[in-house]
Amino acid sequence: MNGLNNNMSDDWLFNRTRSQFRQYKRTYYMTKMGVEVVSDEFLANQALCYVEGIQWILHYYYHGVQSWSWYYPHHYAPFLSDVRNIAHLKLTFDMGKPFMPFQQLLGVLPAASKDLLPQSYRHLMTSENSSIIEYYPLDFKTDLNGKQQEWEAVVLIPFIDERCLLAAMEPYNDHMTKAEKARNRHTECAVYSYHAELDYPYTSTLPELFPSIMHCHVRVTSVPMDAWHVSLSHVGRSDNSSQLYFLGFPTLQHIRHKFYKKKHGVVVFQQSSRGENMMLEITRSKEEPVCGDVAALVLGCSVFVNWPHLEEARVTAVSDGESKFFLEEPAGVQKLYDRDSPPPTKVTYLSDREQKDWVKDVQGITEHFSKRKGIVVNETAVVLYAQLLTGRKYVPGQSGQVHLEKQWSKQIMPFAYQTIVKVGTRIQRCT
Repeated sequence: MNGLNNNMSDDWLFNRTRSQFRQYKRTYYMTKMGVEVVSDEFLANQALCYVEGIQWILHYYYHGVQSWSWYYPHHYAPFLSDVRNIAHLKLTFDMGKPFMPFQQLLGVLPAASKDLLPQSYRHLMTSENSSIIEYYPLDFKTDLNGKQQEWEAVVLIPFIDERCLLAAMEPYNDHMTKAEKARNRHTECAVYSYHAELDYPYTSTLPELFPSIMHCHVRVTSVPMDAWHVSLSHVGRSDNSSQLYFLGFPTLQHIRHKFYKKKHGVVVFQQSSRGENMMLEITRSKEEPVCGDVAALVLGCSVFVNWPHLEEARVTAVSDGESKFFLEEPAGVQKLYDRDSPPPTKVTYLSDREQKDWVKDVQGITEHFSKRKGIVVNETAVVLYAQLLTGRKYVPGQSGQVHLEKQWSKQIMPFAYQTIVKVGTRIQRCT
């Protein structure tokens, strides 16, 4: 009998919670989106728009722009539980055309920035007689929507209708100056290439800033704008699973891990979260890494750090808290060494103070991953000390040829060995 009562109590609590959640969602849609009735048709449209947005973004990153005119037509997103019955959706996009430069500016700038536009268009943002004046309100509402900072607020101004914008601009297109018309166009890309056999004087167009070139060895080649259009059958994600899509692109691959939910107080926007966090835990290695072996593998090489947003870094030292292998280089040298020519290496034993500093480095790494990223790195046996990549620089050689040389930060930072990805590492699936 008690078991039956418990089941009835659980069912009652579940139904009550579900009813409260439905009412919460209904209030959200009515207050945020201004609808009087939260109908099935309304929710279906919300789901369609949201899925269209996700598809547009995926197309953009993997296939390029599939529509210049599409935009998300709402200030707020639907609840994920209402994004359902989507398997049957047929998503199509109208490619349209990209805005011309001044059309783009008029579409995104506030009236206070009107001086960035040609004189002939400025009144469209300020005149009461403008057919699009409603899109440039001086007073408008903002909604923090649960955020804390003003810059995080939802700005409640109307979305600009592309057709209305272009129609309003049309009568004034011919009022632009010759120079403004020259600016308001899409132009071809230019490729500048060095040719030793060329030798001609090039007169500077800005002599007050840049002198003329007396011996120019450069040829300019125009690239037609349609040269960038590639068929969808020729683009997409790489089939080579060992490579990064590109640096900095978030990927949970390459390092074996497991995931789970837990109340962990991960810090988001300077506040510890109160609910459950999705946690990642790096799987412990079956064999503890040996400092000397790790040094032989990565010292003087580039690796990828700050998983899952990978950045390239040059390893300058490796330590297990007792000994330290480091590069013995002249000041200012930032060279990458291949394994055919081992780097100049020196080994020392850490002093008591250096051992304490090593422990602090491990604690700092563990705390940062745990509280800022929601990642449990587990025990750290080896720490790498590395310089982040800051950019690339063209360096001229003795023969007159130039080559790109990687530039590394002067600051050396600690990284836990189990959190780094070595160049050429195969993808490790999560567990």
